[in-house]
Amino acid sequence: MTYLLALLVAMVGAALGFALGAAAASALAPLLGITSFEGASGYFAVFIGGPVGGLAGLVLGAWLVLRRAGLKGAAVAGRVGLVFVGVVLVAAAGIGAFWLMRPLVNANGPAPRLVFEIRLPPGVAVPPSRDAVELQTAKNTMPAVLSDTRRDDGREVLTGSVELYYRTWHRLLVLRLPDKTDVLFAPSLGLTPSHTRTFTDWRRADYIARPGDEQARRTTAADAWEFRYRVDWAGED
Repeated sequence: MTYLLALLVAMVGAALGFALGAAAASALAPLLGITSFEGASGYFAVFIGGPVGGLAGLVLGAWLVLRRAGLKGAAVAGRVGLVFVGVVLVAAAGIGAFWLMRPLVNANGPAPRLVFEIRLPPGVAVPPSRDAVELQTAKNTMPAVLSDTRRDDGREVLTGSVELYYRTWHRLLVLRLPDKTDVLFAPSLGLTPSHTRTFTDWRRADYIARPGDEQARRTTAADAWEFRYRVDWAGED
């Protein structure tokens, strides 16, 4: 219990020490000849004063708790070291959790694109609307950018791409037909899709939702709606 309390107090001390250290460094910057030109004083406060104050607050917080528990001398120093390691591990776990829960697929650049081809059943014409395809997720809906159509084995093929903006497990590519029927494709992409050079194999659509139906139904072998896809990251070969 003592070590847990020391860990908690050390974390609080580190936070308070960082804030106080940054404030003190900001106040001292002009006296040291550090100006605000290009944010120099701010960098000094955040990257010098803050860490120094945080480290001092961490050590002081742990030391106070351990001293009150009756430890002295080398015993206190050793336990403070253990508390420091514990704080580092907690911080690393927090950073790791934040990284895993980040919302965007690519926060530092353009979103990758899902490049797709939809092969229509024999005799079915390409929908005239340029917004006939969209990507639906629990976080957003993105309209696809359609390209030129082509024919494959006598069937129309609709081509295009759409941004993969958010990290999510479930994505649906929806083709809206003029008669209000929706054809739903569920690409297997994962949270952060990797760049792929080639298309997947052709696969059947996953669901069809017709006007008046209470819910979308699973497709069968008789449904000839097919699609394939790949993921394109800007700058990747």
